[in-house]
Amino acid sequence: MDKQRQFLQAYEYLCHIGEAKEWIEDILKREIPPIVQLEEALRDGVTLAEIVDALYPERRLRIFRSPRLQFRHSDNIAIFFRLLAEVELPDLFRFELIDLYEKKNIPKVIYCIHALSWLLFRKGIVDFRIGNLVGQLEFEHHELEAMQKGLDKAGVSMPSFGNMGKDFGVEPTPEPEPVETEQERIDRELGENEFAIVDLQAQIRGATARLRCTEIMQGLWDSEEMLIELQSRIRGDFSRQIAEYRLNMRRFAVNLQSGARGFLVRQRQSNRESFWKSSEGDVLKLQNLIRAKRARDEVRKTKSDLRREEPEVRELQATIRGFLSRKALATQKQQTMTLAGPVKGLQAAIRGMLLRNLVADDHEDLYRQEDSIKAMQALSRAMLTRHQISRQKQALEASAPIWRALQAVARGQSVRNDIQATKEELKSHSSEFTTLQAFARAAAVRQSVDNTLSQLQQEEPTILDVQSLVRGMLLRRNVADDYNVLVSQTTQISHLQALARGCLERKRIDAILDELETHTSEIVRLQALSRAVLARNEVARVLDALEAEEESIIELQAFAQACLVRAKFTEKKRFFKENMEKVVKIQSFVRGRLQGEAYKSLTTGKNPPVNTVKNFVHLLNDSDFDFNEEIEFERLRKTVVQQVRQNEMAEQYIDQLDIKIALLVKNKITLDEVVKHQRNFGGHSGNLLVNTSMASGNQFDLKALNKNSRKKLESYQQLFFTLQTQPQYLGRLFKRIREQGTPEKECKQIETLMMRLFGYAQKRREEYYLLKLIARSVREEIDGVNSIQEYLRGNFFWTKLVSNYTRSPRDRKYLRELLGPLIITNIVEDPALDLESDPMQIYRSAINNEELRTGRPSQRIPDVPREVAIKDPETRDLFIDHLRDLREISDQFLHALEVLLPKMPYGIRFVCQQTFDALCQRFPREPQEKLLQITGNWLWKFYLQPALMSPESTGVLEKQLTPLQKRNLGEVAKVLSQVASGRLFGGGDIYLQPLNAYVGDAIERIGLIFSNIISVPDAESTFDIDEFNDLYAKLKPTLYIKMADIFSVHQLVAGDLPHICPNRDDMLREIVQELGSAKNNETEMLGVTSGEIQMTLHPKLHDMEDPEAEVKALFMETKRCILYIIRVQSGPNLMEILVRPITREDDQKWHSLLREEFSADSRTRGAYSDANTLVDIKSMSYKELKRTALENIMRLEHAGRISRHNHYQDVLNAIALDIRTKSRRRVQRQRELEGVRLTLGNLSEKAEWLESQRKSYDNYIEQSMVTLQKKGKKRFLMPFTKQYNHEKELERSGHKPKFGSFKYSARTLSDKGVLVSWKGYSDREWEKINLTISCDEVGVFFIEGSKGSMQIPGASAEVPMDSLLGAQFANHQYMDLFEGSMRLNVNLFLHLLYKKFYRTD
Repeated sequence: MDKQRQFLQAYEYLCHIGEAKEWIEDILKREIPPIVQLEEALRDGVTLAEIVDALYPERRLRIFRSPRLQFRHSDNIAIFFRLLAEVELPDLFRFELIDLYEKKNIPKVIYCIHALSWLLFRKGIVDFRIGNLVGQLEFEHHELEAMQKGLDKAGVSMPSFGNMGKDFGVEPTPEPEPVETEQERIDRELGENEFAIVDLQAQIRGATARLRCTEIMQGLWDSEEMLIELQSRIRGDFSRQIAEYRLNMRRFAVNLQSGARGFLVRQRQSNRESFWKSSEGDVLKLQNLIRAKRARDEVRKTKSDLRREEPEVRELQATIRGFLSRKALATQKQQTMTLAGPVKGLQAAIRGMLLRNLVADDHEDLYRQEDSIKAMQALSRAMLTRHQISRQKQALEASAPIWRALQAVARGQSVRNDIQATKEELKSHSSEFTTLQAFARAAAVRQSVDNTLSQLQQEEPTILDVQSLVRGMLLRRNVADDYNVLVSQTTQISHLQALARGCLERKRIDAILDELETHTSEIVRLQALSRAVLARNEVARVLDALEAEEESIIELQAFAQACLVRAKFTEKKRFFKENMEKVVKIQSFVRGRLQGEAYKSLTTGKNPPVNTVKNFVHLLNDSDFDFNEEIEFERLRKTVVQQVRQNEMAEQYIDQLDIKIALLVKNKITLDEVVKHQRNFGGHSGNLLVNTSMASGNQFDLKALNKNSRKKLESYQQLFFTLQTQPQYLGRLFKRIREQGTPEKECKQIETLMMRLFGYAQKRREEYYLLKLIARSVREEIDGVNSIQEYLRGNFFWTKLVSNYTRSPRDRKYLRELLGPLIITNIVEDPALDLESDPMQIYRSAINNEELRTGRPSQRIPDVPREVAIKDPETRDLFIDHLRDLREISDQFLHALEVLLPKMPYGIRFVCQQTFDALCQRFPREPQEKLLQITGNWLWKFYLQPALMSPESTGVLEKQLTPLQKRNLGEVAKVLSQVASGRLFGGGDIYLQPLNAYVGDAIERIGLIFSNIISVPDAESTFDIDEFNDLYAKLKPTLYIKMADIFSVHQLVAGDLPHICPNRDDMLREIVQELGSAKNNETEMLGVTSGEIQMTLHPKLHDMEDPEAEVKALFMETKRCILYIIRVQSGPNLMEILVRPITREDDQKWHSLLREEFSADSRTRGAYSDANTLVDIKSMSYKELKRTALENIMRLEHAGRISRHNHYQDVLNAIALDIRTKSRRRVQRQRELEGVRLTLGNLSEKAEWLESQRKSYDNYIEQSMVTLQKKGKKRFLMPFTKQYNHEKELERSGHKPKFGSFKYSARTLSDKGVLVSWKGYSDREWEKINLTISCDEVGVFFIEGSKGSMQIPGASAEVPMDSLLGAQFANHQYMDLFEGSMRLNVNLFLHLLYKKFYRTD
């Protein structure tokens, strides 16, 4: 034990490890490695995961076991972490992954196991406590030395294991007194009465068994009917299960048979194809033999034909051979010139050879399987032969007529060929035949003519008689035939005659008409005169009759007209009453349509007419509603700014209070410090979240400010106006912040200052200038890089500003609409969805599912390489399904992004556009597609991916996701990240490479989306703001800011002023020089107020004017005059209205318009009423108004602003543009109001949550104040001891500390381990040196060193408790005092202070 005292800390730590080891063995019911090896044994997390498995055996946990330490062992530690979260172990007792896996803080792990044991015992999950082995174990010297060295090397603080049970509300079990004699007595008495006890126990067990059997039999007799019914139900259910099983087996057999039949059909088909492929050589040989036979027959026939015509053929052959030789030579020459590639015939031969090789390979494969397919081949060949014969027979029978017709055609063709050949042969001898035939015909004709003439001369009289008789008979026959034909064609002949007569008549009429046409003018005049005479005569007759009955006719007409009008009116009235709702709808629709068309022409037309502008001129007026909306928006904006700052103060307060309470729980101290911190925030901490509205006016009391302070206030207003409107200053500052490597905490403070400077972009103006600042910062950073890789590696400040800007409700709403349906439909509502893309994990999951389903161990080996796992059929199918689901979900995301692209907030699209433009200007040689992909990838990483990966933190979802759902989102994000980066999956994701085809298409698709995203109008047209807007605005911009923020911005700008303003004549440098030092201003101005103030911003240089200010003012005045003129007079265009003379009605309209417009009861402001003009409309007559308008128009025309060529349409176009802008401003104001209300609601919810946190902390502090009190009992001191003498001496001197004082020798403190070393004093002198520890103030301890009765010079120090706790929290083991000469052990010193100055029981 003397040796162990040298390593007290290591000994106690090993005892605590032994306690944890015994507790774990009690849980696992098995032995685990020894104490000195337990730290290394716990690193793989297997033992911790087995603890969870032993506590919850119903869970099927997947514990990764491997002899070599791998990072996958962190999954086992994660299982233990989930247990800690389930049992709600406080974060103070938990350890981090690296604490165990990398052995950063193993004592914290043992501390966590101790805390878990007490928590499980308190909750009743386990029924035993962890033991206390301190002082009961012994270790070897080398073990203690090695452990102490390990602890010193790690440099971690040792947690406080004492009284942990009390922390969890469990009273520790008092140490039992050694009562060995009582135990011996019990053992002795039990031994003496062992046989009697055994007999009694046997009798009791028998009686109990008989009673239980009697009760069971009685229960069975009482429930006999119910048991019979239950048995019948069980038998019925069993029968139904058997019947259902048989039906299922029948269905399975039918499905199996259908599958087998399909397989056999497909097998027969494949065998048929393989048979024909195998017989391809024989078929080719047969075809070649047939072609050869046909060729030989044709050659034989041709030779026989040629023998008959040999002489002519030889001559013809010679001619043909010459022609063919010449043709072959020309063809060969042409082919030689044109063909440079391989010959088609050779290719065909090669393909045939390759095909035959493939056929040979197939033959070889079939021969290997010859035994197994002989029977099937025989059956197949027989069946195929029968089917082939039957099909051929049917085909021949069906095509018999076709074959007969084909044979007839062939025979006809053969005959025609013979005839044609004969004709060709005859044509070759046509000249000889012609001559011969001519001679023969001439001779025959001459002979025939001579014979005929001789015979005719002999029978001349008879022939003449016969000829006359024949001619008479023929003539009669012809006449009779003609008559019969005419009789049969009577109707046709009559029709022909009618046609002929009609034709003749038309010719005659045409001749008459031609003749009349020559006298047309005379005839027309004659007809007109005749009609006129007749008409006058008829009219005169009618008028005479009407004059006679004029009165009667008038009365009749009036009566008839009245009846008709009344009837029509009654009918219309009845119809309208029946269809009144439809009529109203039609009227409203027509009016709306007309109004819509007019408004459309106003908003989209190039030159809207005067009447359209006149109808919508009322839209330029400002009503009370507009004014109230402006006031409401300003009030809500103030409230948002105040609520944001109050929430920030509350968060800061709660974070610091959380740290203080954590230290309090860990060390049972600092309660006074916690209460002090609680009261340092202005009284009660509950006042932090009270939402008091700001005063409407400026909170600076000008009476309390002197002249110098007011001047500096104006300079601060100029400073903030310049920083807002001139983005180059803050852009350079952001670049400087990145170059200096500013810590993240300071960057966060600067980011908050910038958002406060721009009012959190709640108003249109502030949002415009904030986007301008971000765009300028982007350009500053891009211009400073030399390559794209350098830009991609940069960590720019403007990205943090964009991240803060995109937390607005507008962006959250868009992300909710974009990702909400996707995540809810595919991820949340499908709990069984698993998108795991690792085949190894899928394979093991399939094995686990199989074992769960069957209840038997799987036959598959779990530990196989991924190449083997992917070949498993089930794994491969699941892997394919997972990839398909990944592709579908990714495609849904891209579709949603395309559909909701118009709803994407303008701000983020504007930043992307400016980034792309800056990259194009900086790297002009790079392809724009690459730069667009870089811009889109930034949008994905900084805007879309965080919302997809953490939907609950960005407002997309309200509830938390499970680990499986988060992993699924991670897989989807991996695919979309690959698409956004524009690259296919490579070797790092080899099992996702099957998606590369989809990724390639998606890259093109998302490229179009990115190009549409950056296609936005400029910020000036979107926000309707230009650089001179603040100079003309009637209401100056305001800023609500705290005094501390004012001086922080001043100090930030002044610190880097040379980099922000390189030019010494810069305006910002002049403003900062006028302000002077920020510290001095803070001292001077914080005396007035330390809260928030309202600053009215204005520029530094008031002589900065618009060069066209005079023309703009004149144009504004002219528009106002024209508005009143077109409301009085109307016309087709403005010029005609201006030159139209004024009538009395116009003057009356003008006076009534003035009374209506400028009456005291009017709640609207006229258009352009806030313009700074010198014209007083209400005091002018209408004539003076028109004269003023004409004069202004002449001046504007002279200035080239308008032209009379379009009738001064430019003025009307400007008014129409103002109407559109006014409407757009109203819509934007509504959106701003909606966004501010939504922001305020979110801030209120956060404030409520912070208030609940604050109340819980306050309750904890109050309970701690009740339970942690200073000891009230006076301690008993042994007389004449060192402490007794010390206290008596303090009482005599009258300087007794309030909370006590203790005196120890240096040797005593060294033995306790508190004092480590004291330079200048050897160990032998420590017996004579005393250290006095006293406390006269809460949390402050005073240490003095003395030697005898003399105080040692320089040996005094004041040690605040915060310093000790901070050192312990920072894992510092030692603390140096007395100017570094004395070193104390922090943990043991704190232990001594707890024991002496605070309650520990």
